[in-house]
Amino acid sequence: MSQQIDIESIWWRNVPVGEFYNVERHPNVTQGGQGSLYFEIPKSLVDRTLDFLGLPSTGSLPFTIQAGAIGVSAASGPIEFQRKAGGRMRIVRQNRQMAGGQRHPAWKVDRGFPTAPDDVQSKEEAEPYFPDGGLRIYIAKTFDGEFYAGFTTGRRPAAMDKNNPAWDLYTQGRIVGDVIYAG
Repeated sequence: MSQQIDIESIWWRNVPVGEFYNVERHPNVTQGGQGSLYFEIPKSLVDRTLDFLGLPSTGSLPFTIQAGAIGVSAASGPIEFQRKAGGRMRIVRQNRQMAGGQRHPAWKVDRGFPTAPDDVQSKEEAEPYFPDGGLRIYIAKTFDGEFYAGFTTGRRPAAMDKNNPAWDLYTQGRIVGDVIYAG
C-alpha cells in the first residue's frame, strides 16, 4: 500500500527532444566541450521556479533539494538548481552517462524514463526513442515542505477528468512548463 501525500504544488517542465538527446548521449559527443548535460529552466519559468522553491532570487543559487521518487518509498536523491546565463536556470548533472551524474532516481530508465542508445550521435538519432506525445519532468511539493519527483510521457489519457491535478501536465501546444497549485 502506498503512502498518500498532500500536494501543495507541482513544478513541471516539458523536455524537448533536443534536451532529451543531451541528457542521454555520451558527454563527449559534441565538439569543443561537453555541451548541455542538464534540464534547462527557461527565463519565462525562472520566477515561478524560485517561488516554488521558496527562494527570493537567483542569488540564492545553487540550491539543492532532497526529493523522493513518486511511487517508490525508498528512493530519493538530490536535485540541484543553478543559475545559467541569460536569466535562465538549470537542473544540473542530469546526463545519464556522465561521471558524477546526479540524475534523480525518478528520472531513470528502471522507473520507465525513456532512454536512447548509449552511442546516440544526434537529436535526429534520439528522436525515435522520444515518446510520442512528449516527456515532462515534475517535482511535487507537499504542504509539509517535502519534495517528490516524477515524470509523464505521451498524450493526456482520454479518460482523465479535467479536475485531475495532472490535467495541466498534458498541455496542448508549446507551453514549456509551469507550476500547478492545489485548490
